[in-house]
Amino acid sequence: MEKILLTKANGHQVPCIAEFPEGLEKLVIVVHGYDSSKESANAANLMRQLPGKGFGVLAYDQPHHGTAQAAEEELTVENCLDSLACVEDYLAERFPETELCYFGSSFGAYITCIYLATRPHRGCKAFLRCAAVNFPELAIDEGADDVELPDLFALYEQAKPEGVAMAFAHGACDSTVKVEAAIAFTDRFGYPLTIFPGEEHTISDFPESPIRVAQLAAELYTR
Repeated sequence: MEKILLTKANGHQVPCIAEFPEGLEKLVIVVHGYDSSKESANAANLMRQLPGKGFGVLAYDQPHHGTAQAAEEELTVENCLDSLACVEDYLAERFPETELCYFGSSFGAYITCIYLATRPHRGCKAFLRCAAVNFPELAIDEGADDVELPDLFALYEQAKPEGVAMAFAHGACDSTVKVEAAIAFTDRFGYPLTIFPGEEHTISDFPESPIRVAQLAAELYTR
């Protein structure tokens, strides 16, 4: 495993870990969820499953998460978007001929969707696991007062990213982000959704589920 420390334009740092197999064909940026980190079980699963299929995998700490370098930065949507852009710029410079893809989980999926709709991006395939498509509602429930949180439904009505293939996976029993929210979003905007019966927010209650999630992501990335 390779450890990488990037520096953003604002001076804050983005710690990353990565697996870059020999002869990699594609690169996957893993965007973790709220109160998680680059060392999440989800990222570890992807680093086990995908490199053998020819994918490089890089996971990084979002602002106010993970190790001290990233934890020092305020958690805002713009700061999160800037961190993702910093990671993408690094990979594009290091592997200029390699296709970039995205894997976002929960809040990280929310950030990934905003990024693809509002920022310049090199990748055109994104897999979203337990996506917090209704994150502003969840933040209100937690007592947050950030009125600047974009409504993802409204944003995609106005600026759904063109030429970007997305696929979603969600636990049928998810008590953090109700599956009904994922169904509403994917139905409205025409994205495929795989529902995992009996699974909660991590889609890891059954041993085969994380493996299946990685397989679904790989299938999207290789189309």
